[in-house]
Amino acid sequence: MRKLLLPLILLPYLIFGQSRIGEWRAHVSFTPIIKVAETPEAIVAATSNGLLFTDKEGRQITTKTKANGLSDDGISAISYASVPNILLVGYQNGNVDLLQKGGIVNFPDLTRKAGLPNKTIHRIICEGNYAWLCCAFGIVKIDLLKVEVAETWYLGAQNDPKEANDLASMGANWYVATNRGIFTAPKQNSNLQDYRNWQLQSGLPQPDADFSSIAFSDGLIFVHDRSNDQLIAWDGNKWLRYYPEIKQIRGIRSESNGLIILTKGAVWLAGKAGNKIISSYQSGGIPEVIDPRDALTDSNGKLWIGDNRFGLTYQSTSSSFVHLDSNSPGSDQITALNSANEEIFAATSIDNTVGIPEASISIYQAGIWQNFSAADDIGLKSIRPITSFAFSSNKPDEYWASTAGSGLLFFQKTRVIAHYNELNSLLGVLNGSCVVSSLATDSQNNLFYTNPTGKIPLGSLSQSGNFVSLPYPNLNSPNATTGNQIISKTGVHWVAIPQEGLFAFKIKGAVENISDDQYRKVVVQSRFSNGTTSLITQFGEISTIVEDHNQDIWVGTGTGVVVYTNPDRIFDSGEFYGSQPSLDDGEGLFKPILEKEKITAIAVDGGNRKWVGTTNSGVFLFSEQGDHLLRHFDSQNSPLPSGRIDAIAILPESGEVFFATERGLFSWKSDATAGAGGLEKAYVWPNPLRETFDGVATIDGLTEGTEIRVTDVAGNLIFKTSSLGGRATWNVKNSSGKRVATGVYLIFCSSPQQKTTKIIKLLIIH
Repeated sequence: MRKLLLPLILLPYLIFGQSRIGEWRAHVSFTPIIKVAETPEAIVAATSNGLLFTDKEGRQITTKTKANGLSDDGISAISYASVPNILLVGYQNGNVDLLQKGGIVNFPDLTRKAGLPNKTIHRIICEGNYAWLCCAFGIVKIDLLKVEVAETWYLGAQNDPKEANDLASMGANWYVATNRGIFTAPKQNSNLQDYRNWQLQSGLPQPDADFSSIAFSDGLIFVHDRSNDQLIAWDGNKWLRYYPEIKQIRGIRSESNGLIILTKGAVWLAGKAGNKIISSYQSGGIPEVIDPRDALTDSNGKLWIGDNRFGLTYQSTSSSFVHLDSNSPGSDQITALNSANEEIFAATSIDNTVGIPEASISIYQAGIWQNFSAADDIGLKSIRPITSFAFSSNKPDEYWASTAGSGLLFFQKTRVIAHYNELNSLLGVLNGSCVVSSLATDSQNNLFYTNPTGKIPLGSLSQSGNFVSLPYPNLNSPNATTGNQIISKTGVHWVAIPQEGLFAFKIKGAVENISDDQYRKVVVQSRFSNGTTSLITQFGEISTIVEDHNQDIWVGTGTGVVVYTNPDRIFDSGEFYGSQPSLDDGEGLFKPILEKEKITAIAVDGGNRKWVGTTNSGVFLFSEQGDHLLRHFDSQNSPLPSGRIDAIAILPESGEVFFATERGLFSWKSDATAGAGGLEKAYVWPNPLRETFDGVATIDGLTEGTEIRVTDVAGNLIFKTSSLGGRATWNVKNSSGKRVATGVYLIFCSSPQQKTTKIIKLLIIH
């Protein structure tokens, strides 16, 4: 598989270099291609979350998403209009983007139109200065020069709408493929908005069938009868069945040299000269099973295929194919997310050839994604999706992965070295499924796992390869399904029992001897007291556990967050209470954060601030104590495609925060990083800071809580702050809010803890 990472100057795109504070990146997969189109300079491939552009030699790639220009996500159609030189992008919610060399114009008219329950744009047809949007309610004709709706064509009465799937013309007539028949009307009819001027083609074998697509080729109108899995053609007098040998058809497309027919496992190039069938990709190794969703032949005659499993693929010779790599994760279906050694590990899920989800992994380091699946390592074949990772404490290339039914995997770099299940370990199986739900490693590199399908749901695997069951009492009840786990800095193991609470244990001697260990199972509950009244609240749906820099334990629940500030007291007798962080808005009232939200993830950044993900409301950034809301991102105010956050991971040194959503992975460059051990490597960027830069000056490589003072060369104080972990920022403005003048500025860094200082010079050009 070819890796292509060179920039292509087609449209503005996001550079994967040192990003600015507050900058978003979309790390979405460009593998499941749904549509392809051709412009004079490029081939464009669309996924649900973005566009991929390549030159026609397949050598250079750029991408565009909601994070760097598109107005929306959920792409459903693309098409190129040659006369105005516009690439149109249609979305599932009816939104439309018009991409030109001068930028992007958004056309949200359909999105805003009330009374339409389904606004999905299925297909876009361009001719002259007009574009026709085939929508779930009919067809919308857009004047591309005026950027306005010219007409709306309805194919049925208001109480009986027909869904327009595709549009084509032959001679003087329009032909529309709908979910209930083929409709035709003269092009010169001045009132195509009246559904009564459209005629149902009654001569078809099943006139009211579901027709997915329509195309004009070789003097015929071809239609795909999705209801009966057949192709039918109109010769101007009658409807006849064509190519009866072709089965499992997905759609058709007209090309200059014939008809493209897409099926479940092949691309057919049909024409008067005969049929050509492509049923596998031969790229020098074992032939790969094809899974096409769209295809075209470009102006040079080269075949391009949008494939669901292999991405954008082109035919380089008569028998050789090339899959283009877009530097992105292999899938948007993310089942686990972790950071380790300044890398992001994303467990992804890819459907195999029979449609069953199979484990794959995407690793991000220094701006580059590396993907591997069963196609790269046979050890991942038929492995169920990964549920968590755990990393070796002394060998950075070694790590473990738990799975949702295939046991436990051990990796070295990108290779499966060992696979443990019920046949070769103490892991248990239930109904043929060996589930390992979470992992953690201690300082001696012992691995601890939770095995909900086992008779003993908690166990350990030593570095030497010995399995040990940990049969602690109270972990075998019907509701004691084990979930997320961590090991605190004081050596306490915390295990979430989603329906019951928390289980904690601390190993005193040998791992296999639990008789001298401390352990206890507790319900999650908080206590609030104002001196006169006490409020005790119990919580369920325990989802996540993290430890912050103060060694406090933060727990995510189905109704908010609970914090334990003295967590090791769990082994004391008596009730064990936490507290609910409360917003301090100056009113002196108890206002627990996110008390009506189901928490899915919590992560701690370099400034000890808390990132909290929810099921429906996006992600929230709170101050160290959780008493101030600093930021909130959701699908309305950020590139996030959904309010559901499944996982959060942070790169400590760069401060980049990654959010796994149900529709892909996104990241935001934070203003906090992990603190350094000293100030020797402290620096400021960009330097020089030029007049075209509209971001902030960023001081990195600081110790936690470093005091920052900025002065001019005369010693006049201009700005002061303290670092968040290892990072501080300055908006290059003075106390009056105006950008400072051109000159050299001195940044005095002072670390109270280390009792060290450093002076950095910054050149600012106004």
